[in-house]
Amino acid sequence: MKRLFGAAAVVVLAVLVLAAGCTSPQPQTGYVTVRNVDVSIPEGQPPSNVTTVVVVPYLDAVYAEVGGVDLQVSVKEAGTDVVVTETVLPIGNLTLGKTAREEITLTLENGRRYDIWVTVWQDGRMRESGSVNVFLPDRTVVAQRLAYSLLSVSGIDVMTPDLDADPIALDIITTIANGGSSSGNLAMEIRVVNLQTGITAVRESRPLGTVGAGTAEKQVSVTVPNGYDYQISIRLVEGGAAFATSTGRITLAPPPQVVLADGTVLDTAKGTSPVALPVPTTTPAPPSSAAQVGQFRVQSGGAPTPTQSPGFGAALAVAGLLVLARRRR
Repeated sequence: MKRLFGAAAVVVLAVLVLAAGCTSPQPQTGYVTVRNVDVSIPEGQPPSNVTTVVVVPYLDAVYAEVGGVDLQVSVKEAGTDVVVTETVLPIGNLTLGKTAREEITLTLENGRRYDIWVTVWQDGRMRESGSVNVFLPDRTVVAQRLAYSLLSVSGIDVMTPDLDADPIALDIITTIANGGSSSGNLAMEIRVVNLQTGITAVRESRPLGTVGAGTAEKQVSVTVPNGYDYQISIRLVEGGAAFATSTGRITLAPPPQVVLADGTVLDTAKGTSPVALPVPTTTPAPPSSAAQVGQFRVQSGGAPTPTQSPGFGAALAVAGLLVLARRRR
């Protein structure tokens, strides 16, 4: 009976020791985290093939002050692991309850989409990493908005001085209206396709000069073999920005001969009247000049894995001693 009572007392004591060891407070390990990331594109940048982007990460220390912190900012092609540029900044110590703000200026090629990765390291170990998606618009054209807003086309005609000449000269006459002051340098991109053979007969770009306030006619001449049907496509541009396009068909082939039953061939004169290409009724909308910036998303990281407290280790040791004591008895 005494042995049973003593064994029970030992078991109760062991349970109390184990409970004390398991419930003893575990000290929290301090670590660094990325609170947020701001990405901005400063206004007033001159037209260029590159864009200045400012990345501002906000870093916090969690649970305790941390040291040995480094900040890594990597720019990758969107959806790939191709690194465009990378910067690493030593931050040092972070104080608990105080947010650290860093600012990194990047110069990136515009007209492309990127993933900007922000990663924080603590004592050489990666603690947290996340990314934000950015699209930079094309800003290489100075007169892009001017071309879309001030120039319009009121008529496009195709004429020839001699219907029977071979090769035949085609004069493309375009009436351009300018609602503002003098325009930039204009050009006409021309493509003429032979509809019978499918061969491109003409593919050229011709300078048109400038257009002052009001209306002006611009003429461009091309030469093609006679006796065929052609599709003529033109594209009018100002400083590299298209403001009008039009496509039309011109018939130069003779109509088929009509032979009567008695062998008589009807006289069908070959010829064509001046052709007007369709006037552009709508002007394509200019591409958006605003950059697109997504939300910062944490991809990996978090608090370090907590270690076992000394109280828990001591409790396991006591339990082992109790088992050993019972075996000896």
